[in-house]
Amino acid sequence: RRYFGIDQLLSPKTAKEIWEKCNQLLQQDDFTAQGLITRSNVKAVCTTDDPADSLEYHKALANNKNFKVKVVPALRPDKGVHIERADFGPWITKLGETVHSKISTMDDLKNALRKRLEFFHQAGCRLSDHALDPIRYQEATDGEVNLILKKAINHESLSRIEIEKYQTSILLFLAKEYARLHWTMQLHMGTIRNNSGRMMKLIGPDTGFDAIGDEIYAKDLANFLNALDETDELPKTILYCINPRDNEIIGTIIGCFQGSEVPGKIQFGSGWWFNDQKDGMVRQMTALANLGLLSRFVGMVTDSRSFLSYTRHEYFRRILCNLLGEWVENGEIPNDLPLLGKMVQDISFNNAKNYFTGIIE
Repeated sequence: RRYFGIDQLLSPKTAKEIWEKCNQLLQQDDFTAQGLITRSNVKAVCTTDDPADSLEYHKALANNKNFKVKVVPALRPDKGVHIERADFGPWITKLGETVHSKISTMDDLKNALRKRLEFFHQAGCRLSDHALDPIRYQEATDGEVNLILKKAINHESLSRIEIEKYQTSILLFLAKEYARLHWTMQLHMGTIRNNSGRMMKLIGPDTGFDAIGDEIYAKDLANFLNALDETDELPKTILYCINPRDNEIIGTIIGCFQGSEVPGKIQFGSGWWFNDQKDGMVRQMTALANLGLLSRFVGMVTDSRSFLSYTRHEYFRRILCNLLGEWVENGEIPNDLPLLGKMVQDISFNNAKNYFTGIIE
């Protein structure tokens, strides 16, 4: 309805008519990717990009004076964190080629990543995104982590503890770099991926066979954040949990590590993936309101590869307003329209604008 102006119910009877009308509209300039983004009143788009990516299309968009929306990269270094995966070795080679240097030690890897972070920063990047299934915290010496990296490069098998030691080390390094650059770190936690081995072999990963996990990670997460906080190198951080069971865990952990640099420095991220629907959004915002400060929430993310997904922000804002209205009717919050109106505006846009410095002018 929002993009195509179609109010008919999609059904076997109307499918062909709707299909034909949509395809006719898609021929118009307003229905190109850039046209849809512009019509959605988008101010900025953050893509997810591997450290070895060239960012050539970001440069092209930056030089396109006819497209007013700011498009910047967001660093997604998962291939460099998940040392246990088969693509880790090829990724190390690709990263080395990108920075014109062979990577064989942790110092080599850190230097390469530092160069790429600086490159991303120059391209407008101000945030990172990590998929952790789940997060683990295992301390290790530099010597231990070096040996683990060498084993992985030589295609030797790694124990679970070795994997966790490496991941802890590289995540701590990256987080400290984010703090230095004044970036925001996003941690998405708790998914179990590629559950159907048959479909994984048939059509590959990330094709719809992931699910909600139930591993316990509260202490590991707290230890990780504490290790950064102790040296005053904890960046702005947004924590997303895929299991709504963990809402109260995240809601309390964020309260342990707030700072004065920015209001709501450590954020409880919006309902994510299986939870970015009405019930999931309400549960997340209710937990945040009960345990933290809902008024400082940076709001919804599109979290999608679809150019029609910007209506998710409208959906979220309607749910937010409905939730606040219910609380007013129940006498749980003040019936103060100026107060609540500003709060809705802040959660919908202003908080994100102020939080993600350098992205939205």
